[in-house]
Amino acid sequence: MIRLACALAAALTLLTPSRARADYRVVSPYEIDLDELEIEHNGAAVFDRRPSAGGARSYTLELGTGLTAWWHSEIELGFDRAPGGGQPTRLTQLVTENMFQLTEPGEQFVDLGFYIEYGQSMTRGAAAASNQVTFGPLIAKDIGRTTHTLNLFFTRQLGPDQDSHGLDFSYAWQSRWNLWAPLSPAVEIYGDVGTLGRMPGLSQQQLLAGPVAIGALKLNALGLGSAGKLKYELGWLFGATQATAAGALRWRAEVEIPF
Repeated sequence: MIRLACALAAALTLLTPSRARADYRVVSPYEIDLDELEIEHNGAAVFDRRPSAGGARSYTLELGTGLTAWWHSEIELGFDRAPGGGQPTRLTQLVTENMFQLTEPGEQFVDLGFYIEYGQSMTRGAAAASNQVTFGPLIAKDIGRTTHTLNLFFTRQLGPDQDSHGLDFSYAWQSRWNLWAPLSPAVEIYGDVGTLGRMPGLSQQQLLAGPVAIGALKLNALGLGSAGKLKYELGWLFGATQATAAGALRWRAEVEIPF
Protein backbone atom coordinates (compact mmCIF):
# COMPACT_ATOMS: atom_id res chain seq x y z
CA MET A 1 0.00 0.00 0.00
CA ILE A 2 2.90 2.38 0.75
CA ARG A 3 4.36 1.71 -2.71
CA LEU A 4 1.01 2.30 -4.40
CA ALA A 5 0.42 5.49 -2.40
CA CYS A 6 3.85 6.87 -3.45
CA ALA A 7 3.16 6.10 -7.10
CA LEU A 8 -0.33 7.63 -7.10
CA ALA A 9 0.86 10.70 -5.22
CA ALA A 10 3.55 11.30 -7.84
CA ALA A 11 1.01 10.98 -10.65
CA LEU A 12 -1.52 13.31 -9.03
CA THR A 13 1.17 15.88 -8.28
CA LEU A 14 2.20 16.06 -11.93
CA LEU A 15 -1.32 16.04 -13.43
CA THR A 16 -1.69 19.80 -13.58
CA PRO A 17 -2.33 22.02 -16.57
CA SER A 18 4.95 17.77 -26.12
CA ARG A 19 4.83 16.14 -28.56
CA ALA A 20 5.41 12.60 -27.31
CA ARG A 21 8.80 11.11 -28.08
CA ALA A 22 8.87 7.76 -29.84
CA ASP A 23 10.28 5.52 -27.12
CA TYR A 24 10.22 1.91 -28.26
CA ARG A 25 10.94 0.19 -24.96
CA VAL A 26 8.98 -2.20 -22.77
CA VAL A 27 9.40 -1.40 -19.07
CA SER A 28 9.58 -4.39 -16.71
CA PRO A 29 8.25 -4.24 -13.13
CA TYR A 30 11.19 -6.40 -12.02
CA GLU A 31 14.17 -4.12 -12.77
CA ILE A 32 14.90 -2.22 -9.56
CA ASP A 33 18.73 -2.43 -9.71
CA LEU A 34 19.23 -1.79 -5.99
CA ASP A 35 22.92 -1.16 -5.12
CA GLU A 36 23.73 -0.87 -8.82
CA LEU A 37 24.47 2.09 -11.07
CA GLU A 38 22.65 1.77 -14.40
CA ILE A 39 23.90 3.56 -17.52
CA GLU A 40 21.48 3.12 -20.41
CA HIS A 41 21.12 4.18 -24.03
CA ASN A 42 17.98 3.74 -26.15
CA GLY A 43 17.68 4.56 -29.82
CA ALA A 44 15.26 4.31 -32.72
CA ALA A 45 15.54 5.06 -36.44
CA VAL A 46 12.36 5.32 -38.54
CA PHE A 47 12.29 4.36 -42.23
CA ASP A 48 9.63 5.27 -44.77
CA ARG A 49 9.51 6.53 -48.38
CA ARG A 50 7.29 9.42 -47.34
CA PRO A 51 9.37 12.49 -46.33
CA SER A 52 6.82 13.30 -43.63
CA ALA A 53 7.49 9.98 -41.89
CA GLY A 54 10.95 8.69 -42.80
CA GLY A 55 14.24 9.87 -41.36
CA ALA A 56 13.09 10.46 -37.78
CA ARG A 57 15.59 9.51 -35.07
CA SER A 58 15.33 9.27 -31.29
CA TYR A 59 18.14 8.77 -28.76
CA THR A 60 18.35 8.73 -24.98
CA LEU A 61 21.12 8.67 -22.39
CA GLU A 62 20.00 7.60 -18.92
CA LEU A 63 21.49 7.24 -15.46
CA GLY A 64 19.57 5.40 -12.74
CA THR A 65 19.59 3.23 -9.64
CA GLY A 66 17.28 1.56 -7.15
CA LEU A 67 16.48 3.98 -4.33
CA THR A 68 14.78 1.23 -2.29
CA ALA A 69 14.00 -2.45 -2.83
CA TRP A 70 10.81 -1.38 -4.64
CA TRP A 71 11.60 2.04 -6.19
CA HIS A 72 13.81 2.60 -9.23
CA SER A 73 14.60 6.13 -10.45
CA GLU A 74 16.38 7.52 -13.52
CA ILE A 75 17.41 10.82 -15.08
CA GLU A 76 17.36 10.92 -18.89
CA LEU A 77 18.48 13.22 -21.68
CA GLY A 78 16.40 12.85 -24.86
CA PHE A 79 17.66 13.74 -28.34
CA ASP A 80 15.49 13.77 -31.46
CA ARG A 81 15.66 14.42 -35.18
CA ALA A 82 12.42 15.26 -36.99
CA PRO A 83 11.37 13.38 -40.16
CA GLY A 84 12.66 14.54 -43.53
CA GLY A 85 16.07 15.37 -44.92
CA GLY A 86 18.48 17.92 -43.51
CA GLN A 87 16.91 17.99 -40.04
CA PRO A 88 19.18 18.71 -37.05
CA THR A 89 19.43 16.46 -34.01
CA ARG A 90 18.35 18.42 -30.92
CA LEU A 91 18.39 17.92 -27.18
CA THR A 92 14.62 17.90 -26.73
CA GLN A 93 13.85 16.69 -23.20
CA LEU A 94 15.16 16.33 -19.69
CA VAL A 95 13.22 13.45 -18.15
CA THR A 96 12.84 11.97 -14.68
CA GLU A 97 11.55 8.39 -14.60
CA ASN A 98 10.31 6.39 -11.63
CA MET A 99 9.17 2.77 -11.42
CA PHE A 100 7.48 1.32 -8.35
CA GLN A 101 7.31 -2.47 -7.90
CA LEU A 102 3.92 -3.16 -6.31
CA THR A 103 4.09 -6.96 -5.86
CA GLU A 104 6.85 -9.47 -5.28
CA PRO A 105 7.61 -11.73 -8.27
CA GLY A 106 5.25 -14.72 -8.24
CA GLU A 107 3.28 -13.41 -5.27
CA GLN A 108 0.11 -12.76 -7.27
CA PHE A 109 -1.36 -14.16 -10.50
CA VAL A 110 0.47 -11.36 -12.34
CA ASP A 111 3.36 -9.16 -11.22
CA LEU A 112 2.50 -5.48 -10.99
CA GLY A 113 4.41 -2.20 -11.12
CA PHE A 114 3.61 1.48 -11.67
CA TYR A 115 5.59 3.79 -13.94
CA ILE A 116 5.64 7.57 -14.07
CA GLU A 117 7.87 10.04 -15.90
CA TYR A 118 7.97 13.79 -16.33
CA GLY A 119 9.59 15.29 -19.40
CA GLN A 120 10.72 18.93 -19.41
CA SER A 121 11.01 20.35 -22.93
CA MET A 122 14.44 21.76 -23.77
CA THR A 123 13.48 23.33 -27.11
CA ARG A 124 12.54 26.94 -27.83
CA GLY A 125 11.29 29.05 -30.73
CA ALA A 126 9.91 27.29 -33.80
CA ALA A 127 10.95 23.91 -32.38
CA ALA A 128 9.24 24.48 -29.01
CA ALA A 129 7.25 21.53 -27.67
CA SER A 130 5.19 20.94 -24.56
CA ASN A 131 6.29 19.33 -21.34
CA GLN A 132 4.56 16.04 -20.59
CA VAL A 133 3.80 13.46 -17.94
CA THR A 134 3.39 9.75 -18.71
CA PHE A 135 2.15 7.18 -16.21
CA GLY A 136 0.48 3.79 -16.00
CA PRO A 137 0.62 0.17 -14.85
CA LEU A 138 3.25 -2.43 -15.69
CA ILE A 139 1.99 -6.01 -15.84
CA ALA A 140 4.16 -9.13 -16.22
CA LYS A 141 3.62 -12.88 -16.13
CA ASP A 142 6.04 -15.83 -16.36
CA ILE A 143 4.65 -18.89 -18.13
CA GLY A 144 7.13 -21.74 -18.29
CA ARG A 145 10.30 -20.42 -19.95
CA THR A 146 8.51 -17.36 -21.35
CA THR A 147 7.96 -13.87 -19.89
CA HIS A 148 5.12 -11.63 -21.04
CA THR A 149 5.07 -7.91 -20.19
CA LEU A 150 2.38 -5.31 -20.86
CA ASN A 151 2.67 -1.52 -20.41
CA LEU A 152 -0.47 0.65 -20.43
CA PHE A 153 0.48 4.33 -20.51
CA PHE A 154 -1.41 7.61 -20.36
CA THR A 155 0.31 10.84 -21.47
CA ARG A 156 -0.78 14.40 -20.70
CA GLN A 157 0.85 17.41 -22.32
CA LEU A 158 1.64 20.38 -20.06
CA GLY A 159 2.61 24.01 -20.43
CA PRO A 160 1.97 26.72 -23.06
CA ASP A 161 3.14 24.75 -26.12
CA GLN A 162 0.54 21.98 -26.04
CA ASP A 163 -0.74 20.76 -29.40
CA SER A 164 -3.21 18.35 -27.81
CA HIS A 165 -5.37 18.35 -24.70
CA GLY A 166 -6.64 15.37 -22.77
CA LEU A 167 -5.01 11.99 -22.14
CA ASP A 168 -3.24 10.08 -24.90
CA PHE A 169 -3.30 6.27 -24.48
CA SER A 170 -0.49 4.02 -25.67
CA TYR A 171 0.52 0.43 -25.02
CA ALA A 172 3.52 -1.86 -25.40
CA TRP A 173 3.77 -5.65 -25.27
CA GLN A 174 6.72 -8.04 -25.15
CA SER A 175 6.71 -11.84 -25.19
CA ARG A 176 10.19 -13.26 -24.55
CA TRP A 177 11.36 -16.86 -24.74
CA ASN A 178 14.08 -17.18 -22.08
CA LEU A 179 16.17 -19.49 -24.21
CA TRP A 180 19.73 -18.43 -23.28
CA ALA A 181 20.88 -15.48 -21.17
CA PRO A 182 23.27 -14.06 -23.82
CA LEU A 183 20.60 -14.26 -26.55
CA SER A 184 16.84 -14.78 -26.30
CA PRO A 185 14.19 -14.09 -28.97
CA ALA A 186 11.16 -11.89 -28.34
CA VAL A 187 8.22 -10.32 -30.13
CA GLU A 188 7.11 -6.74 -29.36
CA ILE A 189 4.08 -4.62 -30.19
CA TYR A 190 3.79 -0.84 -29.79
CA GLY A 191 0.59 1.13 -30.29
CA ASP A 192 -0.78 4.62 -29.73
CA VAL A 193 -4.55 5.00 -30.06
CA GLY A 194 -4.60 8.79 -29.69
CA THR A 195 -6.48 11.05 -27.29
CA LEU A 196 -9.15 9.32 -25.22
CA GLY A 197 -12.60 10.34 -26.40
CA ARG A 198 -11.27 11.48 -29.78
CA MET A 199 -9.58 8.32 -31.00
CA PRO A 200 -9.25 7.87 -34.79
CA GLY A 201 -9.98 4.60 -36.58
CA LEU A 202 -7.42 1.80 -36.38
CA SER A 203 -5.92 2.68 -39.78
CA GLN A 204 -5.01 6.15 -38.43
CA GLN A 205 -3.48 4.88 -35.19
CA GLN A 206 0.22 4.19 -34.64
CA LEU A 207 0.93 0.43 -34.56
CA LEU A 208 4.23 -1.41 -34.96
CA ALA A 209 5.25 -5.00 -34.27
CA GLY A 210 8.30 -7.14 -34.88
CA PRO A 211 11.07 -9.45 -33.62
CA VAL A 212 13.65 -8.41 -31.02
CA ALA A 213 16.86 -10.07 -29.79
CA ILE A 214 17.53 -9.66 -26.06
CA GLY A 215 20.66 -10.62 -24.15
CA ALA A 216 22.84 -10.08 -21.09
CA LEU A 217 26.58 -10.67 -20.70
CA LYS A 218 28.75 -10.49 -17.59
CA LEU A 219 31.36 -7.75 -17.81
CA ASN A 220 34.14 -10.01 -16.51
CA ALA A 221 33.51 -12.37 -19.44
CA LEU A 222 34.17 -9.40 -21.74
CA GLY A 223 37.28 -8.33 -19.87
CA LEU A 224 35.62 -5.11 -18.69
CA GLY A 225 35.66 -5.55 -14.92
CA SER A 226 35.15 -8.00 -12.09
CA ALA A 227 31.37 -7.52 -11.72
CA GLY A 228 28.35 -6.11 -13.47
CA LYS A 229 26.42 -6.81 -16.67
CA LEU A 230 26.00 -5.55 -20.20
CA LYS A 231 22.41 -5.86 -21.43
CA TYR A 232 21.29 -5.27 -24.98
CA GLU A 233 18.20 -5.32 -27.19
CA LEU A 234 18.01 -5.05 -30.98
CA GLY A 235 14.86 -5.30 -33.04
CA TRP A 236 13.01 -4.38 -36.23
CA LEU A 237 9.43 -3.16 -35.99
CA PHE A 238 7.07 -3.29 -38.97
CA GLY A 239 4.48 -0.58 -39.45
CA ALA A 240 0.99 -2.12 -39.41
CA THR A 241 -1.28 0.82 -40.33
CA GLN A 242 -1.43 3.58 -42.95
CA ALA A 243 -0.52 6.20 -40.35
CA THR A 244 2.61 4.33 -39.25
CA ALA A 245 6.02 4.45 -40.91
CA ALA A 246 7.05 1.36 -42.88
CA GLY A 247 9.54 0.27 -40.26
CA ALA A 248 11.72 1.22 -37.32
CA LEU A 249 15.04 -0.10 -36.08
CA ARG A 250 15.25 0.01 -32.29
CA TRP A 251 18.15 -0.72 -29.97
CA ARG A 252 19.05 -0.55 -26.31
CA ALA A 253 22.32 -0.96 -24.40
CA GLU A 254 22.64 -0.91 -20.63
CA VAL A 255 25.58 -1.33 -18.29
CA GLU A 256 24.92 -2.30 -14.65
CA ILE A 257 27.76 -1.67 -12.20
CA PRO A 258 27.47 -2.73 -8.53
CA PHE A 259 28.53 -0.23 -5.87
